Amino acid sequence: MFDKLSVIALAKSRMDWVAKRQEVLAENVANANTPKYIPSDIKAFDFKAVLNSTNPPVQVAVTNPMHVQPIVTDPQTVIRDRRDFESSSDGNAVILDEQMAKVGEAKSAYDTAASLFQKQYKMLRTALGKGI
Repeated sequence: MFDKLSVIALAKSRMDWVAKRQEVLAENVANANTPKYIPSDIKAFDFKAVLNSTNPPVQVAVTNPMHVQPIVTDPQTVIRDRRDFESSSDGNAVILDEQMAKVGEAKSAYDTAASLFQKQYKMLRTALGKGI
């Protein structure tokens, strides 16, 4: 029921993005000693695209099964980070300091989204007269 509210939907999208990014970063750290491993990352979170997807413009209804169906794509695209000049002698391009900084950024983004969830629900409880 509450997931239809735009602020909550936006926070949920952000948390989904952070969860996917944490998976990718954990894979990078786990493969820090794998020869010729190239680290990956997730395409940056785009608030404008998420807002447009949660409030899509009015579209023509599909009344016939022969009509063309829209194609839904995953907004969380994994990007290979290829920098040959920063790879080790075995070809591994994972820089642990950089990966840990990205993990810290992801944690901050998650904490911000979680805080937004808490504030939104507190506001709803107050509006409904349930107190704080």
